[in-house]
Amino acid sequence: MHCKIAQKISRDLTLLEKAKANLSRWSDKYDEPKPHFIEEWKEILEKPWPEISETITSMSEDATRRRSSSPFAGILSDKERDQIYAAFRA
Repeated sequence: MHCKIAQKISRDLTLLEKAKANLSRWSDKYDEPKPHFIEEWKEILEKPWPEISETITSMSEDATRRRSSSPFAGILSDKERDQIYAAFRA
């Protein structure tokens, strides 16, 4: 899923703002100290896009863990998500 997200953002870097807005909204829901995943994603999203893309598409254990709290919700359309799910069911 994050590979498709990275492809889509690469074509339109303004979509990265959606992930930042999601993270900001999540952060506002917590008092200090913020959960670790918020601070971790905040650091990642401050990096240049090529580094972010590499991070979100990595197959490392850390990257897999991070994707469980991914701020990239809303980047893919319902149709795009359905296509990915269908491909894995096939």
